[in-house]
Amino acid sequence: MGELAVFTNVLALIKAKRKWIGIIVFVLICVGAVLTVQRAADYSRLKKENREITTKLAELSNVQEQLTYAEEQLNLYQESTNALTQQVSDLNAINEELTNQVEELLNVQETVPVVTRNVLEEQISSLSELVTQKYMYRNASRQESDKTWLWGWTMPFSDTSLLATYDGVITTSIDLKGVKFNVNELTKTITVTIPSSKIFDHNIPQETINVLEVKNNLFNQTTFNDYNKFISAEKNVMEQIAIDQGLLTQADEEAKNVIEAFLKTIPGIDQYKLVFK
Repeated sequence: MGELAVFTNVLALIKAKRKWIGIIVFVLICVGAVLTVQRAADYSRLKKENREITTKLAELSNVQEQLTYAEEQLNLYQESTNALTQQVSDLNAINEELTNQVEELLNVQETVPVVTRNVLEEQISSLSELVTQKYMYRNASRQESDKTWLWGWTMPFSDTSLLATYDGVITTSIDLKGVKFNVNELTKTITVTIPSSKIFDHNIPQETINVLEVKNNLFNQTTFNDYNKFISAEKNVMEQIAIDQGLLTQADEEAKNVIEAFLKTIPGIDQYKLVFK
């Protein structure tokens, strides 16, 4: 009976206060809705902040990697710099050593070779014969001849003639054994006496001889011996022509130039003045 009375009293109280209870429930519902909206807003903000933090952490990670790479490159650069510095130091040491060696060599007094007549004659004798000039020519000539009687009369019907062209080469030279030297140490003068050039060889090749005309007669025929006499006579003629044109003079000058150039290769010759005769 007592419990029923309590329950009855509570119902009566609720009925009496149901307006306030409804207000309170509404307020509670509103507060719950506000809290839910607030929590949703906070969750969205926190999620956004979390993404931003994740992005910044990723950026920081990239920066860290870049810093690590830069540090490695810096270390490599430092090592390269140290290696180059060491190489420069080594090169400077080598350069200093070479400079000292050069200075020592420059301080060493050079021994000037002594040039004597025997030395010069020994050097020049190794050349033996010196070919100085070659005179090449082409010529055409006619040779006429006839037979004579015992008293110097010309035999009738005995005249012959030979017309031919030919090429020749005249070679001049000097005998270097004839070169003489006189060394004067007081005046530092070397007098060189050179023998005159001479005709060393005169060649008319057989294949260049072209016989254009041969005239024989009843009592006289051109023979092989006549050809030889013709060539021999022509050699004498052409040698004189070459000499008249200055062949031997040019040969002497060429010999002087060759001997002078050869002597200048002898050590110590630059200490002397060369005089040629």
